[in-house]
Amino acid sequence: AAAAEQQQQQQQQRTSLRPRAAMSMKLAVRVPAGMSPGQTVTFPSTSGGQMFTTVIPVGVEAGQTFVVEVPQQEPPPTPPPDVPMGLPVSPMRSRSLRAPRAPVASTAPLDTATGASPVAPTWQDGQALRHAECPICFEPLASGPVGVFLAGGRRVSNHFFNLGAAQEWLRSGNGHCPLTRLPISSVLAVPDLRADLQAWWRVVDVNGDGRLSRHELIEALKAQLPIDAAKLDDALADPSHWLWEQWDKDRSGFIERAEAPGLVAFVQQVFASSGGGKGPIPDMARDKLGWYNYWDEDSSGSLEKEEVVRALVKTLGLSTSPTRVQQMRSTVDAIWAVFDADGSESIERDEFLRPGEGLADTIVATMQHG
Repeated sequence: AAAAEQQQQQQQQRTSLRPRAAMSMKLAVRVPAGMSPGQTVTFPSTSGGQMFTTVIPVGVEAGQTFVVEVPQQEPPPTPPPDVPMGLPVSPMRSRSLRAPRAPVASTAPLDTATGASPVAPTWQDGQALRHAECPICFEPLASGPVGVFLAGGRRVSNHFFNLGAAQEWLRSGNGHCPLTRLPISSVLAVPDLRADLQAWWRVVDVNGDGRLSRHELIEALKAQLPIDAAKLDDALADPSHWLWEQWDKDRSGFIERAEAPGLVAFVQQVFASSGGGKGPIPDMARDKLGWYNYWDEDSSGSLEKEEVVRALVKTLGLSTSPTRVQQMRSTVDAIWAVFDADGSESIERDEFLRPGEGLADTIVATMQHG
C-alpha cells in the first residue's frame, strides 16, 4: 500500500510539472471531393485567421465528416465587420462530440492537431426547391433573371439558379456545379417564358426531345413565375391531380411543346401566388423559441442543416450576397457536429435553446459581438 501511495505521489508531481494545455476547440471537417483517407487536408479556422492541416482518417471518404481538436488562439480573433458571423465553438464545452452518421473512424490518429477546412460545405437542394429559391443564395427565383450551368454547351442538370449568383459561382467557385458536382464551363441565361416561349422551351427541354416531364415542367415554371410553389408541388406529387387530367390527358407523364402556351397561361391564372407571408421574422435575441418555431415550418420540433442555413441567411439579410451565403454555409457545416449533440443530423429544439451553450445563444452572442 505504501509503495502504491508513493507511486501515486510521484505521478501527481510529474503531472504538476507539465505545462498547462493550450485552450482548444473541436471542429467538424468535411472531406473535399477527390480526397481519400491518408491524405493531408489543409483548412482555416472558423474565423479564417489561421490555417491548419490534418490527415484524413481511415474510413472517411469524400463528402463525409470527421471531428478534430484544434488549438484556439487567445483571445479568439474578432470576426471582420463584413462577415456576418463566425459561430465560434466554445472551448469550455465538455460533452463529447459526435460526428454525423457517416462511417467515421473516430479513433484514427491526427498527425497535426489543427483546424477547420476549405472543405466544400454540404449542399442540398430540398429547401430551395420547396420554396422556389436559388440553391446558392436563397433568393426567390421568380424575383429576377435565372440561369443554368453548362458544360460543353449542354446543361449539367435540371436545376435553376439566380443568374447573378450563378455567374459569381462560376467566377469564384471550384469549376463544378454546387449541387451535382459535375464540371461546369459557362452560365446560360434562361429566356423569359412570357417574352419568348419557344426560346425558353429550348433551354428547359434538357434532352431536346420536344417534351417535358411533369417534374421538369413544374420546376421550370416555379423558376420564373410568381406562383404558389406549394400547390404546384402538391399537383406534382399526385398523378391523378386535376391539372394532369386537363393537360396530360394520355397519362404519358409528359407535356408536349404544342401544349405549353395554353398550360403556362392556365398555371399563371390558377396557381397565382397570394403574396401573403408569415409575417416578420422574430428577433432571435429576444424570442429564441419564437424564431425557432418560425423556421420549423413543418412543426417537427427539429431543423435540418439546410433549414438552419436558410433561416440564418434570411434573418441576417445575406441572400443578395452569394459570397456571404457561402461563408455562412461553410460556418454552419464546420460546427454542426458540436451542436447536434445526439448525432441526429438535425438541431432539436432543446439543442437550439439550451442556455449558454445552445446554438441560439452562440449565434446571438456572435452577432452582438460583431
